Amino acid sequence: MAERLSSRRSSYWATGALCGTVAALSATGDIIFDLFDGSTAVAVGGGTAVLIGGLAWYHSARAQPGAAVAQPAARGVVRHELPSTAPWVGRRTLLDGLLATLRDVPAPTGGTLSVGLSHSQSKIVAVHGAPGTGKTTLALNAAHRVKDDYPDGQLHLALRGDGDEPMTSADALEELLLRLGVARADIPARVADRAARLRTLTNDLRLLIVLDNAHNAEQVRPLLPVGAGCAVLITSRRALSVGDVARPPVHVSLPSEDDALSVLAHWAGEDRIAADLATALRITRFCGRLPLALHIIGSKLRNRPDLSLAQMRDRLEDERERLRELSRSDSSLEACLGFSHRELTEPTRAAFDLIASLPAGRLTDWHFASVLESRRTAVEACDELVEVGLMEADGGGEADRGYRVHDLIRVYAAEQYDQLPPDDRRQLEGRLVRAFRDAVVHLAAPRAPELAAEVSTERVDGLDRSSAAAWVSGEQKRLEWAIGRGRSLGMDAEAAEIGEALSYFLNDITLPSGAADWLFSAPSGARPRVRRSLRRARATMALAEGAPDTALALLVSGGTDDGEAPEAVDRARDEMVVASAHAAKRDFRDALRHMTGAVDGLRAAGDSWHVLNSLEQLGEFQRWRGKPELAERSQREALRLAEQAGDLRACARLRRTLAETLGYLRRPEEAAPLLEEAIHDFRVLNDRRWEGASLYALGKIYRLLGRRDEALDCYRRAEEIFGPMGERHWVGRVTNARIRVLAGLGDLDAARETAGSAIEIFRQLGDEMWVAHTQRDVGWLHLKAGRPAEALGPLTHAVEVTERAGDAYANAMARHLRGVAHRDLGHPAEARADFDAALAVYLSGDYAWNEAAVVHDVVRALRAEGRSEEAAALETGTAAANPLFTGMQGRNGAEAVPDED
Repeated sequence: MAERLSSRRSSYWATGALCGTVAALSATGDIIFDLFDGSTAVAVGGGTAVLIGGLAWYHSARAQPGAAVAQPAARGVVRHELPSTAPWVGRRTLLDGLLATLRDVPAPTGGTLSVGLSHSQSKIVAVHGAPGTGKTTLALNAAHRVKDDYPDGQLHLALRGDGDEPMTSADALEELLLRLGVARADIPARVADRAARLRTLTNDLRLLIVLDNAHNAEQVRPLLPVGAGCAVLITSRRALSVGDVARPPVHVSLPSEDDALSVLAHWAGEDRIAADLATALRITRFCGRLPLALHIIGSKLRNRPDLSLAQMRDRLEDERERLRELSRSDSSLEACLGFSHRELTEPTRAAFDLIASLPAGRLTDWHFASVLESRRTAVEACDELVEVGLMEADGGGEADRGYRVHDLIRVYAAEQYDQLPPDDRRQLEGRLVRAFRDAVVHLAAPRAPELAAEVSTERVDGLDRSSAAAWVSGEQKRLEWAIGRGRSLGMDAEAAEIGEALSYFLNDITLPSGAADWLFSAPSGARPRVRRSLRRARATMALAEGAPDTALALLVSGGTDDGEAPEAVDRARDEMVVASAHAAKRDFRDALRHMTGAVDGLRAAGDSWHVLNSLEQLGEFQRWRGKPELAERSQREALRLAEQAGDLRACARLRRTLAETLGYLRRPEEAAPLLEEAIHDFRVLNDRRWEGASLYALGKIYRLLGRRDEALDCYRRAEEIFGPMGERHWVGRVTNARIRVLAGLGDLDAARETAGSAIEIFRQLGDEMWVAHTQRDVGWLHLKAGRPAEALGPLTHAVEVTERAGDAYANAMARHLRGVAHRDLGHPAEARADFDAALAVYLSGDYAWNEAAVVHDVVRALRAEGRSEEAAALETGTAAANPLFTGMQGRNGAEAVPDED
């Protein structure tokens, strides 16, 4: 296909000089420009060209007088050597971008030949991506579509970069030169000379070369033309850089879910996929959206009409069997991955395979340094894995440097790990268990100061304590693996110490029911401090699982298994859990007493983290006992300690708690921004449960502000979080919160129906307190509908339950409403008793709004009894003492929305 020189007649000398120039530049141009610079190189090159040209003319004149000089092939012989390929489905942006680049073909300039890539005018595009993502399919589809833009031909060369023996540059150049019409006998021996001949032959052609499956830049660099009309499309698993002429590499990433479905539908059949989209989507997820896997599964489905999508989904369910399913006669995912895996250095391969066998999650340099025992070696291993496409970088800067591994690659590597000798596995796993122990103990030290001396900082390089909660949350499943594997390896002490440190992050993780007894079991040889911490962790988890009596049984003995008296700080930490257990039993009097003692003990011990947590809970108990002003003080101090500790999760949680107290204090305008900030932070932390709890609280604040539509929207979003999580208690609370909003909007029927739904949820859960809270709202709905007699039953139930629990505030609310019912029924003594009881609670705390609301109903009751002078005196005195009273002029508790005006 090489160009024939113009056939026009000219002098022998001109013909000979031209041939000599071509020969000189072809054979010696690179050498001359390496030895000489600038004008000297040009002069030497020109002289050489004249000399060689003269010799060529002399030889030509003697051998074939009058004949034209021949080149390897004639112009007009266009060679199309692109193989067929599968269609490119989806990911149009990738293909369109590649087409736009390749179609911009300038005219060949001919003339002086560039001798180095740095001065090349050719268009060179590198396409890279992980195994199986479709790099070759993309490149060949693009090449076929632009072939008319390269009329002098298109060449395709498979460089075998994913095989055990990649093609050498010398062999690749020989193949290209043969295809360009150079006789085998005329191909130079040296790689540099072959490269020079290739550049000469292609300098004034419009030619597209596809170099498929390149191994590295060194293999490719000699194969590149330099002429302006040429383009080279390179595919590789590595992101190649082949000189200044290379555009930024085109990264072939995974398709979106929609595009993945399109790939599966293309191979399996559009109608078949459309008939069961849910199952098809499940199959694409099992395939990890990897195009090669989707191609294999889709082809199997097309060839097996009897095989349903559901049956194929079931075949792919088991991770370890999935790879066997992802193969067919002409291709196999395991074979595709095996080439890259075998190419890894032995330490990198062993570390990668072990880490791949762990529970899935984000990876960092720390994981590899923990196995390879050197941060430098770890960084090199990670670079190697990213370079060959087995791992993908995930994170912007060095501080957040992380990696992702495709699920199918992870499964493949985990299977390779199983083939390592048992002694090698034990050595690697023991190293990693110790690393996890050191890491979590180091990160827990700010929460348990006694752990600070357990680990030297040199052994935890790369771990930032300011993000301890996020790290532990992200590593939870792997820490559980480390506990189990440590026990299997006879490393009981390390396993117990991992459990001890993990116990200080129970607010940051979610454990499955029943896991605590296994995770926090104490071996016989564990230190007393470790055993005490593990027992407290079991008690805490029993409490979280709704078993407060179990928690109390674990902690109230006052000693330890070995008869040693606990340290003061341990007693105070235990007291925190005991207080929470009493609160769970609805005994808020004892809860407040125990938590007050815990705060005092923790302050004396200088245990700031536990002071923070105990103050947060103390504030809730103070609020429930009718002291919201004390609750605000406790929670603000806790928030300040959390901010000093730099703990984002604790800060977000405390903003939510403080906002709820501010709602009780009738300061919703202060509460709203705190909750909005908390919601933002929980989203950053990807903590959906606390995000939902904060949306629920914000809905209550918006209701107090009269923003009822926004309140309902918050409740909707909260329920959309809690529903799929199976959080029935929270769904019930959200349902309950809608009652007052709907009533405030005038839709009493919807409010009554909602109250019935909430009561049903709480009865199923056995939550007596929330049944009582909802019954209070049912009683108020009867009052609002003018049915005071029907209100008495549910309101009396609410009064009795809250009184037994010691929830003073909730009891006062129920008594206030029951007093209104008695008033409207003409029961003055009963009404006055309930009003007085409610007022006593409100006057004992900072409840000015509630006090004013009750007094208005007392005034109405007095006037109904004909005691107008007494009513006027109470009205005048309250107005002078409580400015909120005047703003409520005319308020009737039987009609107004509780907590809202």
